[in-house]
Amino acid sequence: MMSLMSRVPYMVLVGNHEAECHSPRCQISRKKRNALGNYTAYNTRFKMPYEESSGALNMWHSFDHGPIHFTSISSETDYPGAPTNRMTLWVKNGDFGDQLSWIEADLKKAHANRANVPWIFTALIQAAFEELFLKYEVDVVLAGHKHYYERELPVANSKAVMDGVSDDYAVYDNPQAPVHILTGGAGQVEGMSEPPSNTASWNAASDYEHFGFSMLEANRTTLVWKYVFSADQSVRDEFVMHKTDTERP
Repeated sequence: MMSLMSRVPYMVLVGNHEAECHSPRCQISRKKRNALGNYTAYNTRFKMPYEESSGALNMWHSFDHGPIHFTSISSETDYPGAPTNRMTLWVKNGDFGDQLSWIEADLKKAHANRANVPWIFTALIQAAFEELFLKYEVDVVLAGHKHYYERELPVANSKAVMDGVSDDYAVYDNPQAPVHILTGGAGQVEGMSEPPSNTASWNAASDYEHFGFSMLEANRTTLVWKYVFSADQSVRDEFVMHKTDTERP
């Protein structure tokens, strides 16, 4: 990846594979466990702006880019109900800090700064975080893990919030809840993930068969999101979000 990463700006956030030490060879070797366990390699290889945002290594951090504030969080550790990603009793992950308190402080600060940076994006979703996302009026929640693409209607507490949504789901005008996008289909040696047995009632668009990547354009009042197929560069999903209201009711 070095030839690409030396030329293209990128940001990273943690997932389950960054826990690293899964193989039997790693599990039985203290040296390998110390080098690879508990996200050690991930936190050594990358340097995200955690110091500037009072985060915790590369596990959670935030930054502004143009009109968007990005809050990058960990769905892997340090919140109630977090997965262990443990293969044996002697491998322990986590203990990076009080993530929920940091998320609330970061979103509170970003929400107060909307006059300068009007949009708030978060990355990854667990039930433990939704209350904070609703409280601070997060606009978009990005996720990965599953190797396919889904775009949802605005959702709060497992219910679609249809205020401002066009009949074809292509325009969200001042949506009243976060919009969740799972964009995990960029490529993987194992291929696409098995599609869900039941598509959620709030699903607006999906693709479970083709590799692709997402593109985002934004100004202070409008977001344009596109999902592009890798094979032919065709746009297979697109929606526009407008925001003229400064506060949700």
